[in-house]
Amino acid sequence: MESNDRMSEIARDLKKDVKELLFESAAIVTGFFKRGLCTVRAAADKWKTFARNVSTAADELMKPPLIQEMEVPATDLPPTDEPVVTVVESGDLNFPVGMKLSLSAANEYVRQMDALSYDAKSAPHKVRIKIDYTRGETRDRYTFPLQIGSGRGGLLEQMERNLAYYRADPERIMGGLDVSTIDKRSEAFFRSSILPLVQKSVEDLYNDLLPYFRRHCSIAELKKSAEALIPSMGESQQERFRKTIEEQIAVLRQKVNSLEPRSTPRQVHTRQDTSQQATQATPAQSRRSVRGQLKQIRATQSEQSGRAQSAPSGPKLTPVEKGHRENAR
Repeated sequence: MESNDRMSEIARDLKKDVKELLFESAAIVTGFFKRGLCTVRAAADKWKTFARNVSTAADELMKPPLIQEMEVPATDLPPTDEPVVTVVESGDLNFPVGMKLSLSAANEYVRQMDALSYDAKSAPHKVRIKIDYTRGETRDRYTFPLQIGSGRGGLLEQMERNLAYYRADPERIMGGLDVSTIDKRSEAFFRSSILPLVQKSVEDLYNDLLPYFRRHCSIAELKKSAEALIPSMGESQQERFRKTIEEQIAVLRQKVNSLEPRSTPRQVHTRQDTSQQATQATPAQSRRSVRGQLKQIRATQSEQSGRAQSAPSGPKLTPVEKGHRENAR
């Protein structure tokens, strides 16, 4: 009987020690997320991997507000929308907390404000943003710090620099974190358990999430180039051409958003999944599609002045080509 009581006491003590370790290391896990080393879902996965033998305690700790800001977006973004950027912390008056922009607009705005501050030789201002997005069936959130006035360029350029810094030396991942509340033995265990997982996360961000964000910005560039053609058209064609642009851009965004992140395990496909798969391109194909259409529109712009007055017989014209042909008349 005494032996059973003793075993129960040891088990309680072990559970208490492990739970204390999880609480003490919560700030470290949050630190990875805030520095842009993983998304919300990746942080949750790594946390639960670290605590897989005490999953009940881990599940409790993952509930807000014990690990702050680690919630995913409450609702899916429409499949035809680009990611949304929100300012969460700011030391710059040009970036008020709560400010929201589309990803492509935020990318350009950050580039402009960074250049202005840099040219004025102002001290860099720290701004932290979050990016909410939906890929396939996965809602997620990514946050990282910006340096406005550092001369580091737009939002995606700064994201790339941030990730490249940690890829160059994995030891930087653990650097700067407050481990003063964790004993050396626990710190070594945490380092050996978590560090490889965060390293993989950084690679996934650099090779998968960053290109995904760039594809959305390329689509915005395509839209801007197409809209530049509208003023040169006849009044009767302008509205129809504008509508065509919106429809084609929506299709492109939906294709980009329909692709699951690379690191997401494949699930058994339903009939709906199978039908969608037939229309989905790979990331490389989507990127080529955007660039190809952008190239086509630019070529059309340069050739517009030399178009013939009557359309020759041949293949069916695209909506963009029809708009140019009718305008040339």
